Order: sequence, then C-alpha cells, then structure tokens
Amino acid sequence: MDKDLFIKTIKDIQQLVEEQDDFNNILHQIDPEFGGGYIYNKPIQILIDLLKILIDDKYDNINYYMWELNFGKDYTDGCITDANDNIIKLQTPEDLYNLIMSDK
Repeated sequence: MDKDLFIKTIKDIQQLVEEQDDFNNILHQIDPEFGGGYIYNKPIQILIDLLKILIDDKYDNINYYMWELNFGKDYTDGCITDANDNIIKLQTPEDLYNLIMSDK
C-alpha cells in the first residue's frame, strides 16, 4: 500500500468517526438520556483490519493512533518512544505511516 492511499484512508476513517460523533451529539441534545449509537463501527473496523494487513502493522500502531491518541490530537512528546527512549512523533497520518514503515 502506498503512502498516499494509506493517508487518505486514515483521514476517511477519521471523518466517519467525526460524523458519527456529531450525529450522537445531536441525538443527545434531543434526548439527554440517549447513550449513543455506532452506525459506522462495523465499516470502520473492517477498514482498520484491512489497513493493518495491507501495511503489516505488527504492533497495532493504527489502533493506538486512532483511539488512544484521538487521531493524533492527544499526542504529547514522549507518549511513544523507541527502544532507546527517543521520542517518536505521532501527530499525523504521515507520522503513523513513517512509524509503521520504520519497523520494516
């Protein structure tokens, strides 16, 4: 999988997640007891699983970037380091691609 397609796919997944969150926020405003709905969960998971296989994400960096770092928005220096404690930047899909490719 080339870098451009990988980055586009990550951005597409992020857009789906944001649309789902927006939808849930609107429904929560209508009904404050609404707990949330996950209309895109299955397609998002399928895309992530395919990406992991296509790019050979051995260490599950894609899930870490998306869910733990909120697509890089929650990144802080030092939250991810290499074996020598060097800081690995993980703020963008490009950073994610570079990290996964560095393991090859």
